[in-house]
Amino acid sequence: MSLQVDYAVQEVVATAKGDPDDVLDLTKKNATSRLLSIIFNKKNSLIAFVFFPSAIIAIYCFMIASGQYISESRMIVRTIGISEQFDTSETREGRSIIGGDSLTQDSYIVANYLRSPQIVRMLDEQIGLRNFFLRESIDTLSRLRKEASFEDLYKYWLRHVDTYVDGPSGIIIFTVRAFSPEDTVTISTAALTAADQMIDRISEKAKNDLVTRGEGDVVTSLEAYRQALDELRDYQNKTGILDPVSSAKMLNSIIAKLTEEKLGLTVTLKSLEAAKADDTARGRQLRRSIQALEEQIALRQNSLAGKSSTNETQLSSSLTEFSRLETRRIVTQALYESTVRNLDTAKSAALKRTTFMAVFSKSEVPEESEYPDRISEWLILTAGLFTLWVTATLVWMSIEDHRV
Repeated sequence: MSLQVDYAVQEVVATAKGDPDDVLDLTKKNATSRLLSIIFNKKNSLIAFVFFPSAIIAIYCFMIASGQYISESRMIVRTIGISEQFDTSETREGRSIIGGDSLTQDSYIVANYLRSPQIVRMLDEQIGLRNFFLRESIDTLSRLRKEASFEDLYKYWLRHVDTYVDGPSGIIIFTVRAFSPEDTVTISTAALTAADQMIDRISEKAKNDLVTRGEGDVVTSLEAYRQALDELRDYQNKTGILDPVSSAKMLNSIIAKLTEEKLGLTVTLKSLEAAKADDTARGRQLRRSIQALEEQIALRQNSLAGKSSTNETQLSSSLTEFSRLETRRIVTQALYESTVRNLDTAKSAALKRTTFMAVFSKSEVPEESEYPDRISEWLILTAGLFTLWVTATLVWMSIEDHRV
C-alpha cells in the first residue's frame, strides 16, 4: 500500500433523467469530496497527525521541559532495649513500637507517613513546600499552579516522591524529585526529619501508655484490696470474732476439758451409787456439778454448731462468710502485688527501650537530571501517534472500499 495513493472517493454518475437541481447538488458534493481527498490524503494526514505533533513534542522535550533531579535516601527503623525472650526468636529481633512482633511494620509506618497529607502540610508550613514547585524557571506544564489548593499540592507531592520497603530487611528507600539539585536535598532532609520526629512521638506515646496502663491497674487493684479489707473488718466488728478458726479450736479445747471433768465426776457418782451412798450430800453435789457441766458443754457445742436458742452467731456459719471474705482479701492482695511488679517491669522496660530511625545513606546533591527521559518519551509518543494514524488510515480505507 503506497502512501501516494489518495483516499478512494467514489463518483456517482447522475443520469440526465433527474431534476436539474439534484444534478447541481450532486456536482457540488463531488467537488467537495475531491477537495477533501486532495487535502486529507495519506501524505498530508501523516504530516498533520504524526510529523507535526511529533515536532511539537520534540520541541517541548528537548527545549522547554524542565529537568527534574532525584535524591535518594535509605534508612531503617530499629529498637533497642528489647526483652531477652524476644531476642531469641527466630523470626525478628524486636517488637513493633505499636505492639507488633515485626520491625518491618515500623518501616511501613514510616513509608506511609512520608506519603501522607500530614507531612505535606508540615513541610509546607516549615520550609514552604509549594514554593519549590512554583519557581518561574519550571516549565508551565510541570509547574504547580499558583492558586493550587492543598489537595492539589498533595497530589503533586505524590507524583514527585516514592517510597519502597524491602520486606526481609525492613530498609526504606525514599526518593524525591525536584527541579534543582539543592531543592531535592532540602526537601528530602526536611521530610526525613519530620519522619524521625513522628517515630519519636509514637515511641514515647507507646511507652507512656504502657506505664499509664500499669499505674491504672495498680490503682484499680489497690481499691479492690482496700474494699476487701474493709468488708472483712466490718464483719469482724459485727460478729466480735477476729478468727473463727482460732475461736473454734479454743471452743473445742474447752468442750474437751469440760467433757473430761464431767467424765471424772460421773465415775465418782457411779462409785457412790455402787456403795448405796448416792443419796448423800456428796452424791447430790456430784449430780448438780454433772448437770452444770452438761449445760456448759451443750452451750459451747451450740455456739460451735447445731441449734442455738440464743441470738449469738454460730462459728460454723460465721466460718463460711469469714472464709469467703478472707479468700477475697488474699486474692485481691495477690493481684495488687502482681500489678505492682508489672508496673515496675513496665517502667524498667520503658526506660531501657528506645525506637529510632537510622539513615545510613543520606541524600546527596545530584549532578544530572534524570527526568524527563527526553529521547525515550519523544520516541514513545511518536510511535503512539504513528500507530494511531496507521489504525485510522486502515479503518478509513476499509470504509471507502465498502462504499464502492
